[in-house]
Amino acid sequence: MRLVALLLVLASPLHAELRAVFQTTLGNVQVELQYEKAPQAVANFITLAQGTRSRIHPTTGAVFNAPLYIGEKFFRVVNDAGFKIAQTGSGTGTNSGGPGFTFKDEFDPTLTHVPYVLSMANSGPNSNGSQIFFTGNSTITSLDNVHTIFGAITDPASRTVIDAIMAAGSNGSSILAITFSRTDAAAAAFDELAQNLPAVGQARGSLAVVRNLSTTWISTDAEEPGNVFRAFRSTTLASGSWAELHAARRYYGILPETSGGPLVLDTASSPSAFYQLSLVKHPGSVTPSSLAGRTVTIPLGANLLTYTFDATGVSGTTTYTPAGGTPLTGPFVTVNPSNGTPSPPSFDAHSVIFTADNLSTLSPRYLWVKAGCDTATSTLISGHHSTQYYDSFFGWQPFSRGSLGISR
Repeated sequence: MRLVALLLVLASPLHAELRAVFQTTLGNVQVELQYEKAPQAVANFITLAQGTRSRIHPTTGAVFNAPLYIGEKFFRVVNDAGFKIAQTGSGTGTNSGGPGFTFKDEFDPTLTHVPYVLSMANSGPNSNGSQIFFTGNSTITSLDNVHTIFGAITDPASRTVIDAIMAAGSNGSSILAITFSRTDAAAAAFDELAQNLPAVGQARGSLAVVRNLSTTWISTDAEEPGNVFRAFRSTTLASGSWAELHAARRYYGILPETSGGPLVLDTASSPSAFYQLSLVKHPGSVTPSSLAGRTVTIPLGANLLTYTFDATGVSGTTTYTPAGGTPLTGPFVTVNPSNGTPSPPSFDAHSVIFTADNLSTLSPRYLWVKAGCDTATSTLISGHHSTQYYDSFFGWQPFSRGSLGISR
């Protein structure tokens, strides 16, 4: 009887395991998905891979369901001695694609960027979408608490395949299929459709058209924090003819900033046009839609940097307070990080980004603040940030990252 029991124990997995197998052009990679520590990242990956959740087509704006990762190349591979990653999952074969929504970071102290993990690519705090990357045989501590790890590759044969993907370089290999298996009841009980992820759907409402003059969208969707409305337009329906109407994008922030009303999509003079209109609902969003009257506080070790926005939401006063020293105060304006021209902050469901021109009062003059909004009370939004400074020779360089607060 004891022998039978022992055999049963040996035949069962040592821990609850939800497994993904990437079938690639260079072999199979088996991944242990960390669904207990990064449930949203795992659920997002499974549903996108299986096509069981809607997403937005990155070039046409259409809302559709289709498995995402099949046929995707590892479009970005870095195979340096201390930094090895293989990135995929954009839907465009470039660094610019995604599913049309974002979700928050999930950091766990037991998950670090040791060799051979699967992690979320992003463009700043709380900007996860569909892009993912494998690490190779290098430890990359600079990525810890910056990118969400949601998988581990422990199988030696799988690690050899990852090494081959690294050696093949950018666009040198691709994904043929992804399959999933669950080894016990705990893994089987994980419901990827119940992890509070964004919901993508067609926008509801009507178009008011004044021929050869304007097209206005009148929404009937409820105005809820975290909603993002997007519009794409084509005059021919031909492949490659669609373009996003960026000026028509509308983000609904936390109260009291939420506001709607009719929205002019464009003022094109073409005799006809076609539109793809979508609405993404991001549950749990606590990002405002304006920084007017708010103060952004960034701890820098024992020092403190604050940006107090005036009623315009694009300028105000910045204060640097050194530990035990005299505060230094001066004006700032928000600018476009690519050319330094005036530009307002940008807002998404879980993040806000602005570039501050400190107008030579403070050094460094330009700071590019990417803030993830995590939780909120009636007066304070708490989150984390990644901030860069501009160097005239090297360009944008890391400046600081850590906690952040937005108060009013």
